[in-house]
Amino acid sequence: MSPIAVERDVRFERRPECDLHANLFAPAGDLAGWRDVAFLHVHGGVWNRGERGFFDDRCRAVAERGFPTLTVDYRLSGDATYPAALHDVETAIRWVRSGEAFGVAPERVMLVGHSAGAHLAALAASTGDEAAGLAPDDGYGDASTAVDGVVCFDGPYDLLGAEPGGETADFIGCDPTDDPERYREASPRERATADHPPTLLYHADDDEWLTRRETRAYRDTLACHGVDVELRTPPGDHFFFTEPPWFDRTVEQTIAFADRVS
Repeated sequence: MSPIAVERDVRFERRPECDLHANLFAPAGDLAGWRDVAFLHVHGGVWNRGERGFFDDRCRAVAERGFPTLTVDYRLSGDATYPAALHDVETAIRWVRSGEAFGVAPERVMLVGHSAGAHLAALAASTGDEAAGLAPDDGYGDASTAVDGVVCFDGPYDLLGAEPGGETADFIGCDPTDDPERYREASPRERATADHPPTLLYHADDDEWLTRRETRAYRDTLACHGVDVELRTPPGDHFFFTEPPWFDRTVEQTIAFADRVS
């Protein structure tokens, strides 16, 4: 494993509600010879809790294998409703692509997300280079919001069936019956097109939070559009990838996926 350098609490954006920060992990020394892909991680927490440090161990493991990687904040639903969190992830992508995050602009950016973070990663991947709602003076020039691949762990991909008054409604800002179009817009499955980047989906076979049926339906929708998509259903619960042996396995599989789709 390679020695790494770590920077924590690096601010990449100011929002009216709060500042957004990231933890960065990169191979130590000159990045001129780095691998040409950066991995951007988006934590879960039903959009209303959780924090970027959830992915610190995984970022460290990825960096030790030679890849710059980071884990980022986004505004939680208690601070701002949809599409605020999506815009924050898009801004983080632009920050990395501009070269401001690591001092070198990567050729490729891969998104990795878990649970609500998987939803945001998939949704950001589906928006391509729209950059909707981003401030033109965010300091990242004409850097793209497009990504080259996305890895999702046990996420929700179709919000239209959400219960009224629940945490999804808190995230969207209304109940499904109040504005179904807003829910459709916020659903990665509804936003899927042939331009969607390659996607690796994981859904644990004993996930107590989300159903494999929804992940399979998302996989099938992407496949119908001709997207390079794979679904893996390992044993375990909603956090299966945080413990041995799946921690190392999924790190290696994520890197292999990035290499394959390059």
